Amino acid sequence: MAKSSEETKFTLKLVVDEEKKKVVFAEACSDFVDVLFSLLTLPMGTIVRLLENHRKSESVPIGCFSNLYKSVVDMSNDDFETEACKQMLLYPRSLWDVHCKRLKLNLHPTHGIKLFICSTYSICKRCSYFSTFRCGCGKLMNRETPYTEKSVVNNIKDEVFVRGRSSFIITDDLKVAVRSTDLVLRNLNSVGCGDFDKVVERLVDVGFDEVMTLLECIFSSNAPLTDTFLNRQCLQGVMKTCEAQSTDLGREIEASESEVVITFSAIVRKHDMKVLYVECGEDFVDLLFSFLAVPLESVINISGDSSTFGCIGNLFKSFKVLSATEVSTSKAVLPHYYTCPKQLLNIIAEKPRTFQLSSNKDRVVLIDSKSHGGDQSSEGRGFVKRDTKFTVSDDLIITPMNSSSALCILKKLGSHAKDIQVQEISISKTQAANLLRASLMTSSPLNAALWNSTLKKPKQET
Repeated sequence: MAKSSEETKFTLKLVVDEEKKKVVFAEACSDFVDVLFSLLTLPMGTIVRLLENHRKSESVPIGCFSNLYKSVVDMSNDDFETEACKQMLLYPRSLWDVHCKRLKLNLHPTHGIKLFICSTYSICKRCSYFSTFRCGCGKLMNRETPYTEKSVVNNIKDEVFVRGRSSFIITDDLKVAVRSTDLVLRNLNSVGCGDFDKVVERLVDVGFDEVMTLLECIFSSNAPLTDTFLNRQCLQGVMKTCEAQSTDLGREIEASESEVVITFSAIVRKHDMKVLYVECGEDFVDLLFSFLAVPLESVINISGDSSTFGCIGNLFKSFKVLSATEVSTSKAVLPHYYTCPKQLLNIIAEKPRTFQLSSNKDRVVLIDSKSHGGDQSSEGRGFVKRDTKFTVSDDLIITPMNSSSALCILKKLGSHAKDIQVQEISISKTQAANLLRASLMTSSPLNAALWNSTLKKPKQET
């Protein structure tokens, strides 16, 4: 987002324990709480990109999502089914965008849906959401065309996320509630500040830079308000709030398993059964890359337990309680072009939208931008080329196998050949949800999510 001299600023009232140099809580208007809740609606790929642009001089790790995003950046266009596949992963769209347009401060303003046609539309009669896609005739669909959308139900409320114009209390660990005297007293007593002389009020101006720092801090701090407004930086580089929970990632999330599975080879070190990396086909990579399109609130929803997400979990629970907009409890609704043949996560596609060209009133026929020209699959195509092999490291760095040497990879592991074995692992819905959760919470998501699967397998000599 480009800043301007007319940038929106909020005034936040901080209640500070001066002795401990810590924010006890903040008082904020509903407009700021809307902005705070909007952080949850951002796709994970968008969060990575925004923070990298904000901190240009240093890397900002968001679990292993930063590695997933960098893998997309580093891979050639030839590794993807179409160039549009890479574009939709680097710049993921969210169905929350229509709500965020009404924010007083929008970190990620979008320009709405655009439709593109090729130069011979009168013959091809096809449209695409992406200007980098090639039509079945071989020409780029890079001509933007005006349109009208039919059968749109306007259910947008006056509020963005929170109801009413109340004042709100935000604790240092991001619990948000409507302000009341009882709540203020309980918060003061809970941190040992019953003596009012121990706390002072400070007014701070909050704009784009401060909200971006706060976004960074919710992934790396137990006290985001203190680190943002008093320390003015995030002191931790890894998601601190959930490290102690990482060994629980292999638990069962649902009683029943989906019949759809993805199978790959795990290269495992025998003496500690650690997954060193995996060799896989396109389906597993499609699954991992789809994580980038999932909004932060949906990562928590799909993962099933918000209590282990620390400050993010607190913010999410407040979002569900206070939101004027319906929040799904277990599924992520994404634009339709993010569907893949083997979809293990609880992701559903938006209902098809009907457009009409302004020029000739033609009913728009949208092309699947992950498919080649006329090769349109009813179940959608994946992001990366079919019949391609990849390696995925424990921290989710994805590399096409045609660009790396097998011996070079094995040498880097620093293990003896007799201490390495190959196991075939199949994952289904439960493991996919574990892996999504682990991708945010740990630096070793493959081991955190798959340790049950490897321990159950018999050892096989290489």
